[in-house]
Amino acid sequence: MNTAAPSHFRKKLLSLVLTLVVMLTCLPAALAVDLNVDAGFYFKQSRGGTCTLASAAMMLRRRAYLDGLTDWTAVTENSVRSTAWANGLSHSFTYKEMQVGYGTLPSRKQEKIQTLITLLSQHPEGIVLYDRRQPHALLLTDYTNGTFYCSDPAGNISSGRIPLENSSVSINGSSCYWYVASDHNAVESSPDSLRLEGMSYPINIHAGKGMAMTGTANAALGMTLTDVQVAVLDENDQTVVTAQASPNAAGFSFKTLDSEIRFGELPAGSYTYMVIVTDSNGDNLCFTSDFTVSDGSASTGTYWSVKDTEGAKLLDSIQEVQDSFTSATESTLGWLESLFH
Repeated sequence: MNTAAPSHFRKKLLSLVLTLVVMLTCLPAALAVDLNVDAGFYFKQSRGGTCTLASAAMMLRRRAYLDGLTDWTAVTENSVRSTAWANGLSHSFTYKEMQVGYGTLPSRKQEKIQTLITLLSQHPEGIVLYDRRQPHALLLTDYTNGTFYCSDPAGNISSGRIPLENSSVSINGSSCYWYVASDHNAVESSPDSLRLEGMSYPINIHAGKGMAMTGTANAALGMTLTDVQVAVLDENDQTVVTAQASPNAAGFSFKTLDSEIRFGELPAGSYTYMVIVTDSNGDNLCFTSDFTVSDGSASTGTYWSVKDTEGAKLLDSIQEVQDSFTSATESTLGWLESLFH
């Protein structure tokens, strides 16, 4: 593995965060959306046995709201049924350009909790969590201040967003989940932008197995990609592997860097996956995603975006700027400096 962090990668990160500090008032709309405020996302299942379908519909309704689709309220249990239901919720289906995938959770509770926290950080719309012991499913919405929140479609449970402990599903009993694996709506809304298309990212890597890098980075019309940089950071924000390319082309395939980012060689632990793309206009797009390496079932996601993504590291920095411009600048630069020392 290449464990040395090149100086131009460090400078690019510093430049990116300084840009975020200066351009705070121009943050993408998705970052300003507070999904914890119920705008009409939640409802109860229409009949017995459709808890997974109702939960999936609520998840897709929240995703459509994030995408800025004006008809997000039209996402209902009945509208999703035709593509998602076959005597049970299908493991893979597509609804209005949103592809839903299926994954299983580790058996150990602590690993399960960490996996769910990671999933929620990557999927602000939430995930459908299934408890086979009941059996029952609900929409796991967020992990805030050390508490999991959800919306339970069961009629005998309180409506809206509630703590998971007040629902009919438990962490111990949960075994699998559904999530939005890819979403074309954002790409289609602004195709002429610096963007990622179909880029895979890790959620949990099975130790020794690795993950194939897929997808592309694409420049806006008339622009070229001047720099593509990929890094994996450990739980202490220390760089453990990096790869870089200078495409000087309109598009770039991440498969090109597959041999340099060897996920299968990472020891068990918690990591952050980071991608920074720069075009000939000097615009940057940054993606960050926390993931784990363990003996649990492997799971990955696919990201489609034309905006800076909701990576946890960048969001933390942005929130600090909102609280205090000065302290945020110092904190962010200090964090970035620590990556390379």
